[in-house]
Amino acid sequence: MITTQTHSERIDDLPLIINGFWQMKVASMIDQHLPVPHGNRQGLSYGELAVLLLTYIVSEADHRMCCVEKWVCEHHRSLEKITGWKIAEKEATDDRCGDLLKTCGYSFA
Repeated sequence: MITTQTHSERIDDLPLIINGFWQMKVASMIDQHLPVPHGNRQGLSYGELAVLLLTYIVSEADHRMCCVEKWVCEHHRSLEKITGWKIAEKEATDDRCGDLLKTCGYSFA
């Protein structure tokens, strides 16, 4: 007997939002103007991480960084298929998102 395992995720508005950010060239503009992440940070560029963060903010109407990592895990397959990126498990931690915002000049004070 062959068993088939299925996995389902709600994609909701993710393709539409990400496509909008691609048309605006958000990732490439950010990557042109920001330095490459610290050598210990492997994976997505700041521009790609910004697209994930902005997609979360627009999709969920929530700007808290503490929830992004969980959201990325819940939508992992969908996000990888839509973007074509390899998204690591800890790619969107609040520390990593905080580094992005600090590099952009945002102050948490």
